[in-house]
Amino acid sequence: AACGSTETLPTSPDLPADLFTSCLTTPIHMALRFSCTSPLSSVSADMIDKIPGHLSDRRTPLGELNWIFTAITDTIAWNSLPRSLFQKLFRQDLLLASLFRNFLLAERIGRFYGVRPVSLPRLPRTHHHPMWDAWDLAAEAWLAQLPDMLHAHQQQQQAMAAQGADGVQGGGGGVDGGTSFAQASS
Repeated sequence: AACGSTETLPTSPDLPADLFTSCLTTPIHMALRFSCTSPLSSVSADMIDKIPGHLSDRRTPLGELNWIFTAITDTIAWNSLPRSLFQKLFRQDLLLASLFRNFLLAERIGRFYGVRPVSLPRLPRTHHHPMWDAWDLAAEAWLAQLPDMLHAHQQQQQAMAAQGADGVQGGGGGVDGGTSFAQASS
C-alpha cells in the first residue's frame, strides 16, 4: 500500500499526484527530483525529464543512472534483508526485483513526507541506510552536470538537423539516431 492505514498521502504542487506509483514506475526521475529539492539547485523537474538516453543502455546518461541506482538498491536490500527473502524478492524474477528496488525508494521518499509505504512481506526500514548517501553523491554529481549536458545535447541535435536540411546524411547510431551523447559531450 502507498501508506499505512492511519496515514494520509502527501499532496503538493511539487509532487506527482501519486507519489508511490511514480516511485515504482519512474524511479530514476523520482529519485533525481527528490535529490534536487534544494533551493540552491538550478535543475528543474523538466530538465530531469529530458535526460538523454535509455534505461537499458548503460552508455547513455539515463542508463548509467539506472545502473548506479540498481547497484545501490540491491546493496541496501542485501544488507537489510534475510538472505532467503533477498533471493526470493531480488533474484528470482526481474520484474519483482525491479518493483522491490523501487519500493525501497518509495519508502525513503515517503518517510521524508511522513508516510511509510507498506509491503507484504513486510520489509525492514531502509530509508536511513548509509548507501543512500552514495546515491545522493552520484545524483548530485549528475545534476551538477545536467544543464551543460542538455545544452550540448541540444546543440548536437541542432547540428544534425542543419546537416539534414543541407542534404548531408548523418552517420551515428547513438542516442536518437545521432552520435552517442558521450561522444557529443567530449
